[in-house]
Amino acid sequence: MKRFICCALLAVLSPPAFGGEALTWEACVGEALDRNPDLAGAAESVWKARSQHQASFSGFFPQLSASAGLSKTDSASSEDYSLGLSARQSLFSGFKDKAGVERSAADLNSAEAGLQAALSNLGFQLQSAFSRLLYAQEQMKLAQIISERRGENVRLVELRYEAGREHKGSYLRSKAANRQAEFEASQAKRALRVAQRELAKALGRSEFDVIEVTGSFKTASPEEAPEFRFLAARTPAVLQAEAQTRAAEAGVAVSKSQLYPDIAASGSLSRRGSDWPPGSKNWSAGVSLSFPFFPGGRNIFDVKSALAEERRSRAGQRSAADQAALDLEDKFAAFQDAAEQTEVRREFLDAAEVRAQIARSQYTSGLLSFEDWDLIENDLISGQKAMLASLRDAVIARAGWERAQGKGLRP
Repeated sequence: MKRFICCALLAVLSPPAFGGEALTWEACVGEALDRNPDLAGAAESVWKARSQHQASFSGFFPQLSASAGLSKTDSASSEDYSLGLSARQSLFSGFKDKAGVERSAADLNSAEAGLQAALSNLGFQLQSAFSRLLYAQEQMKLAQIISERRGENVRLVELRYEAGREHKGSYLRSKAANRQAEFEASQAKRALRVAQRELAKALGRSEFDVIEVTGSFKTASPEEAPEFRFLAARTPAVLQAEAQTRAAEAGVAVSKSQLYPDIAASGSLSRRGSDWPPGSKNWSAGVSLSFPFFPGGRNIFDVKSALAEERRSRAGQRSAADQAALDLEDKFAAFQDAAEQTEVRREFLDAAEVRAQIARSQYTSGLLSFEDWDLIENDLISGQKAMLASLRDAVIARAGWERAQGKGLRP
């Protein structure tokens, strides 16, 4: 019995040996940051929004253009050359340029919050995939040890059956339990392959590779309950909702710009002639004002539409804040439950190991029935499986709590 317990502990604590590429947690983080396509897409969205924000300042600068031309006619053999330079500067556009800058800045903030959300999602996916693969590796080892133990139990019951000290039903029951253990060992191999593929996807690998991970289930007890409303205000979902509200406010200003006139200054300088370079000079300068006082009512309805979008965004912002606070409290409770469950499972496993050691001696000596011994054996094996699963679940619960806070991967 002591040998079995030691082997089971070694199965959980020893490094994996599955013939694949061995990866540490740090190596997985570095590779995922470099190769994950979802993260790359979010980063490109930030670059796009930043470029659009920089482009929005163009309305404050003069617009310059140059032209050159050459023309010929059939009726005459002369040629006509022209050169021109023109400039236009917006003096007043109904605050549309200022609102456009504010809206693009809000869009940039939203994209940056989206990148932070992608980092936190990737962190959760990677921690979950890493812990599931580590669990699959240890489960495979434990399943093999359980299979060996079931085989020893079959031989023990068979000896007692042949000696007339056990009935045939007990012998068949032990054989069925052994067959179940063999099936679970095969099942663990298949689960290992699925877990390897899951980690490969989180790493950003398109091709499937045999992967193994090195490490342990690092769990920590959660601290005291924080102020969830305070944490919610800094989550990516709430930051995105706030940015969308600011963009909607700027959209209202853009729509209202249609109610104001446009004032612009313009000037041009040109040369024209039949020789190159053309010698005849012309210039012009002026200020223009335009005001579409009745575009069919479209400007009024655009303003109403923008105001409705602003109200919708504000409602969405409140909803996002409430949902974030709820998610934080839910994930924190799940983290607490998983951490405490691990300690409970550990105590049950300690008790099951002691009971199994005593029961095995009693059954061998004929002091315990097969039915009672079988129940105790099953309790031990179930406890070992539950202990391993609780370690995995505690890591995933902690990852969920970190994602709810918006914490992302860091190199």
